[in-house]
Parts: sequence; structure tokens; C-alpha cells
Amino acid sequence: MFSRTRICTALLAAMAANAWAQNAPTDTSTQRVEITGSAIRRVESEGALPVTVISRDAIDKTGALSITELIQKLPAMTGGNFQQSSSSVNGNGNGTTTAAIHGLDQKYTLVLLNGRRVAPFGGFGSSGGDGSVNLESLPLDAIERVEVLTDGASALYGSDAIAGVVNFITKKNQTDAEVSFNGTRPTKAGGSKWSAGISKGFGDFDKDRNNLLLSYSHDVQNKLMASQREVSRRGGLIPVTIDGQSAELYQPSSNSLPANIYLDSGTKLNPYLAANGNCGPNPVVFASGTRCFTNYAATVQDIPGSKRDSVFITDHFKVNENTTLFAEALWSKFDMTAGFAPSAQPMGLGTEDLPGQPLNNLWQKYVVPYQTASGDTSTGASLHYRSFDGGDRTDEWETISHHYVLGAEGTAMNWDYTASVTLSSNQDQDKLVNGYLDFTKFVNLISSGAYDPIVPIAGQSLASAELHGTFLKTKISQDVFSLHASRDLFTLPGGTSSLALGVDVTRQKLTQDTSAMAEFGNGTAGEASATDYAVGGFYGYVPMSASRRNYGAFAELLMPIAKKTELTGSVRFDRYDRVKNDEPFTQVPNNLTPLPSQEEGNSFSHPTFKLSFRSQPVDMLLLRGSFGTGFKAPSVNQIAAPLAFSTNTSGSYACPFPGTPVCVANGTDPEQWDLISSGNPASGSGGLKAETSHQWTLGGRLEPAKGLSFGLDYWGVKLKNQILAGIPEGYAFANAASLGSLFVNPYRDPSGPQTIGLIQKPFNAGSADYRGLDWEFNVSEVTPIGRLSADLSGTHMLKADYNLPGGRQTDLGRFGGDNNVVFRDIFRLTLGMQTGDFTNTLSVNYKSGYKDQAFTADSGNVLAVGPDGSLGDGVAYNGRVSAYTTADWQTRWEVTKQLRLTFGINNIFDAKPPLSLKIVGGNQVGYDGRYADPTGCAVAVGATYRF
Repeated sequence: MFSRTRICTALLAAMAANAWAQNAPTDTSTQRVEITGSAIRRVESEGALPVTVISRDAIDKTGALSITELIQKLPAMTGGNFQQSSSSVNGNGNGTTTAAIHGLDQKYTLVLLNGRRVAPFGGFGSSGGDGSVNLESLPLDAIERVEVLTDGASALYGSDAIAGVVNFITKKNQTDAEVSFNGTRPTKAGGSKWSAGISKGFGDFDKDRNNLLLSYSHDVQNKLMASQREVSRRGGLIPVTIDGQSAELYQPSSNSLPANIYLDSGTKLNPYLAANGNCGPNPVVFASGTRCFTNYAATVQDIPGSKRDSVFITDHFKVNENTTLFAEALWSKFDMTAGFAPSAQPMGLGTEDLPGQPLNNLWQKYVVPYQTASGDTSTGASLHYRSFDGGDRTDEWETISHHYVLGAEGTAMNWDYTASVTLSSNQDQDKLVNGYLDFTKFVNLISSGAYDPIVPIAGQSLASAELHGTFLKTKISQDVFSLHASRDLFTLPGGTSSLALGVDVTRQKLTQDTSAMAEFGNGTAGEASATDYAVGGFYGYVPMSASRRNYGAFAELLMPIAKKTELTGSVRFDRYDRVKNDEPFTQVPNNLTPLPSQEEGNSFSHPTFKLSFRSQPVDMLLLRGSFGTGFKAPSVNQIAAPLAFSTNTSGSYACPFPGTPVCVANGTDPEQWDLISSGNPASGSGGLKAETSHQWTLGGRLEPAKGLSFGLDYWGVKLKNQILAGIPEGYAFANAASLGSLFVNPYRDPSGPQTIGLIQKPFNAGSADYRGLDWEFNVSEVTPIGRLSADLSGTHMLKADYNLPGGRQTDLGRFGGDNNVVFRDIFRLTLGMQTGDFTNTLSVNYKSGYKDQAFTADSGNVLAVGPDGSLGDGVAYNGRVSAYTTADWQTRWEVTKQLRLTFGINNIFDAKPPLSLKIVGGNQVGYDGRYADPTGCAVAVGATYRF
């Protein structure tokens, strides 16, 4: 019953196979091809790999307008740590989006383009840079199909492929021209998007021995503000009910306009509020006690605006029957404009003032009169200010990607071979667009009396202090030489055995260029007297230049040991050199010193293997399984990134060290503190070790009748030496007593005030264990009115455990200690009806509920609300986030052979993201933007014309 067509190939090969592949065209040719997860070329229908194949036709039916939108909706993407566009709104997303198979961290999913590695995102400092690929650098319009391998593949691809592989296959041998347009407009304001593309092929490869394809696409995502959606417009002030008690998530910021004054004695005051009885006309600024607070989360973006321009060129030239030359060139420019709250800027007064005491006029005008009246004897204070007059902080994250491939493939001496050189790079820039201030000019405005941050002057402006331009720039280049070959060997009872061999050599280099503003306060001698920096921006950076080489070799053997039963074994050996750092620095907060060029980290030599089987005892039943090992080498950035002030904590926390001077000055109310990031350059036992894994799959597929099939696969991944980028902030502040060595107390923020800093340095945390069931059900039937299909596929997670220093943690069905969630169940139901020239598709997407981020009563994050509406003491919160279900509909009309029109509605029932009180992972509060879409109901249209 398992006919050898591409449809059944996808079915046989799939672990958690997505039924989107059902519409692939039938092809009974016997051309040998290479499938993701194997280097042996074979007739496609002979393979049995855990691969989901998403055809171009299936891609179009999803209505996805970007690679990110397509991949992150797959049931196999069960949550965990991956970047969504919302993470770039003050969440260290840096304009990136990523993939994460089976809830494992994004760095364990390898992304390929036509089977070859693309350069990963370089990161800024130690932010990002874990080896994961920015999906935003790839254009969806150029993709012919996607192959998703949901099983470890280190024995073939080397590092990074522990969770699996996503392989994007581009269009080729296209001879006609195609113009397309697709757009989506929500029924509420904000968040619309559209894409347009044009491609043209020249020459038929089979007839003319050459085919050249040119493709261009332009994609736009318009921003969606938190104020435009009910789920987020309340910002960080969200009413909840806990065991019948009214309460409120209370996440405002004490950085405000008018500014608050915190005296060393612990007294807090706001002269504007004292004089006027209110905090001014700004709707997100409100009074509480003697201070003014900012509901900053109500000012951010739910979805940042972005645009992408991409050009893809590929050429295949057939030299003779045994040799084909090929070349690929991909250029893309992606710009994400992410805006969030105006700058939160503490400043010192009195003895905490800057050299020369330029802010002494504020001390004399506001503090001295208070001391005279109250008897307070403080000699210093900090000013908690927010620059509303400068507007929202807005960054333009720009990524320019280049990916060039030159190679040859064919047959020589009975070997099918492919040899290629790949030059791939990403250049990333952080451009300051709005809301950032030149500190020197800002201070001069205050000291001259032209600007007052405490009692605003009518008509005052920060325009003369606004800062624009490139702040940070990084470039990562990855050059790879690869040679793979396979051939038939000898005959076995089930057929002919095959062998594949391969080698590859990779050089990766990462550089970071810093502006003068970005270098402020980095602790070097050259910055000791510097006073100017970007108010509201990151700072404390130093230049970086580091590189590394690695080498790999593999062998794969396919053995058909019996009729319809085959075994496959593969082994690989990788060697990673130590990182060569040309610009190293010491890692002492507030005191960095340049060092001579040196090698850092450890070298790694690692073997991996994989054994798999496929057996078809009867026509209707397929059995399959695999067992193997994997590894993940630390990235260049995780080793060589210099220490730098990273940002403030996403959440607000009570001072973790009561009784110390910083805590006395700040009091008991939750505040935002400093984060200090760095790489881990140590070698030997103190350095980073490679992450290793054992993984397995066992399952099969039953097809009792034509058009009816069931699939089930049990899989597991066990990790050792898992590398975390640092202790998650929420966990660290909750366990500060036992993690004291990770805190700097006091830490002098580069802008001057004394605060507390949490060092986030990569470390090997221990083991992790992930297990689950991938399942699917597919039915297809011809009815009197057309072909009806129903495809249901999903993943049921059984375990998602890992270690933090405090012990074993889990993300399964809960907001875990690493600030991530792994959903217990995700599934997708697709119903299709094809009638003549019309194809109707209804898709339902489901994510199960989970335990929300929890808060203790003494954290002060959730407060009791009295009958009169007043806020009381902190209360414990252990709530749940509801299940999330959305439904999409699309109708496609084949008007002519040349013209196709589509119309649909996304999120038909306008399902809102479920309420979540999480306070990390970006500045959005009220829902989790990584796992739910706030766009709401939207109308989608599209057109494609071929000529």
C-alpha cells in the first residue's frame, strides 16, 4: 500500500510529519536525490527519515509571509527558548528570530540553505551569538520547499544539530516569470503586513544544459503598539483575582517625569507631586505615596515594524553528462525598528554627582529646602528620571546578509559527488533612531537651567540633545569548504548497500566595532575620564576580533539487510581549535585592561555516531527507529565576548542584599537593577566544555487503507554539560543568598550611580532531559463535490527538565526557572476541500495551558487591592495561563493557468492571547509575545501571476 510517490515519501519519512506535504505533486521518476539527514543519494521513495516536507504549495496555503511565521507555527516548535520579533522590544532580541525544535534551546537547531550552513547571528557583546541563525535573513519567496528533520544529526552535520535540522531548499530550473503579492490587514488598527516578489528563469536545464534564476522580494511588517490591543494596553498594572482576593500585578518604574529623588537616608520624595498633588498630564505616569511612577509597559510595541529586501540568484550549468557547475548568491537586508519606553536614567546628586557637580543646581533647588524643613542629613542622592520629552527609545536593527556558493556536482569513478565553497556573512548594526540622548548635552541643558527633570518647565525640549547614528556594529563571516561523495557498494539480501564519505573545513571570524558612546564606562584607562554616553542605551563595550577553525569528516553506510528492511550507520569526527582573540580584555567590572592577543577557551575533538533502521514487515506497516550521539561546541562569542554593561533587568525586584548601603538607599520596593554580560575565556576545567547528547526515536506508521494513515514516534534527548548564557535574572534574584558570587554589590553603573549588578557569564549548567511523542493522522477522500482531506498532527511533551545551580528545574507545562515555557501539547488541524478551481483550507492551531510565572508575597510584584482600591501588601501568585486556540481560513481560486487569487481570514474568531503576568522576555506585559500573537483577526489577500 505504500506507493513510491513523493506524498508517501513524506509520510514514511516523517516523524511528527506535517500533513502540509500531502499536496506535493506525484513524481515517479527514479532520479537519485539527497534528503536532509543523509548524505547518501538514493531514489527518494526509498528513504525513511524523520523529516517533515513542506512543499511550496503547502507554504502558500499557510498564508505565512515570512520564514519566521512559517517555521515557528510548526507543532514541533513546542516552545522553549527561541527569539520572536517581540523579543527585540527591550528583550535582547537584537532584531533576530530563530527556530527551536522540541522545546530545546534555539542553538540546538541547525539551519541550512540547500544543505549548506549559513552564517549565524553574531550578537552584540555576549548578547545572542550562541550559533543560532537569524531566520529574518532568509526570504520566503525564494524557497521551493522546507525539510525539517526532527532528530539529532550531529553524526552528519557536526555541531549544532542536537535537536534537528531545518533545511530551506530554493527554487531551481524555473523557466517562466512569476509575480506575487500577499497582504494581511487586521480588523483593528496596527500590525498590517505585506510582501511582493518577482522571479524569472532563463533556460531549461534539461534541454539547454543551463538554467539561470533571478528572484527579488520585498516584505513589510508594520508596527503594533501595546496601546492598540486590549491584552497589552494596561501595561504593567493588571488586575487579577487570587483565591477570591482582588490583587494587581504592579510593575511600574520609579524612573519618571517628574523625577523622584532618593536620598541616602532612604527617604524618597517628588517635589512636583508635593507641590501639585499630581504627577502631570502624562496618562502613563501616576502618583503612589510620595512618588511618581511610570507604567512603562503601556508605551512599548507588541510587534516592531520591519522590512526586508532580498535578491537571490542561482545558476546551474551542465558541462557534460557527468559534471554540473553551480553557483548561488543571496543578498538580503533586514531592518527592524523596535521602540520601547523612553529612557530610564538614574543620575547622582550631591556626593553622587558627576565631577564638577553640574547638577548641583538641582540639589540646591530641591534637596536643600527639604533638608532644612525635615532635618535630613543626607550628603548624596540619586535621581530617578525618565526622558519622556525625548520620545520612545527606538533602535533600527539592521542585518545585511551575504551568502555565496560555488561548486560542482556529478559522477566520477562511480561516485556521486558534490564539492562546494561557501562564503557566508552577516553584518549587524544597532542604529539609534529616536529617544536616546547625548548625556553631556543633556546635563548641560539641566545645569544651564534650560531643562528641569524634577519640576518640568513649560515648553522645555530635549531636541538639542537627541542622539542618532550607528551605535554598535558586528560582522560574522563563515567560510566553508565541503566535499561529499557516495556510491553503491555490494549487494545484500534487501538490495544494494551504499557508502557516503565527506569532509569539511570551516573558518569563522567575528568582529565588533564600537562607537565612542558605546565604549563609555567600559572600565578601561582610556574611558576613566570620559563623561559622554547615550542616555538610555547600552554602554561599557569594547572592540572585539576573534576567530576559530574547525574540521570535520564523516562516513555513512546504508545496508538493506533484508527485503524492506535496512540499517544505516554513520560516524563523524570533529576538531575545533581554541578561539584566537586579537583584542582580549580582563573581566573585572569597572576595571577592564587590554591584553595581548591570545588563544582562549578549550579546543574540542569529538566523535559522534548514529544508528537507524527502517522495516516494512507488511505493506500497511512501517517501523523505524534510531539511536545516536550529538554535540554542540561553544560559540566564538560565548568564549571571547568581552565584559560589558548589558542593560537593566526586564523585571523589578526587591534589593537582594538587605542592610547593605545600596539596599538601604533604594528601600524595599522592587527596582530594576544592572545586568553585566561577558564570555567565558578560561581554559581547562574552568573553561566551557562542549555540550553532548544521547538521543533516540522509535515509532512507525500504519496505512490500513488508501488515503488513511496514522503515525506515532517516541523520541528523547539527554544533554550533558548544557551551556547557559548566565543565570536567568528571575532565578538569580530569587536565590541571591546562595548565588552571591554572581552579584557585584556595589556596582557603579557607567552613568554614575551605585547599584547592584548581576554578572551573566556562560557556564556548563549540567544535564537536561527532553522527551515526547510526535503523532499524526491523515485522511484523504474523493467525494461527489471534490477531494476532502483532514490532517491532524502534533507533539505531546513528556519531559523538559534541566539543571540550574539550585537543582533540577522543568519548563514542562510551566514558566520555568530559565524564563521559558515548553507546552505539553501543541497540535495543528488542517481541513481541505478542493472543488474544481477552488481550494478551501481551514486550519486550527492549539497550544495547551501552563503555570504562569510565579511570585512570592515578599517579591512585591503582585499586591493586594483593598475594597477602596488601595494597594496593600504583596501576595503570592501561582496562576495559570489558559490554552490558546486560533483558526485560519483560506480560499484559493485558480482563475487561469497563469493567475491565482487567494482570500482568507486569519484568527477568524479574534482569539486574544491568554493573560500572563510574566515580567521578563521583553517589555510586553499581559501576555507572552514569544508564544502568542496579539494581532487578532485579520483579512488576508494574495495574487500570483505566471507568464
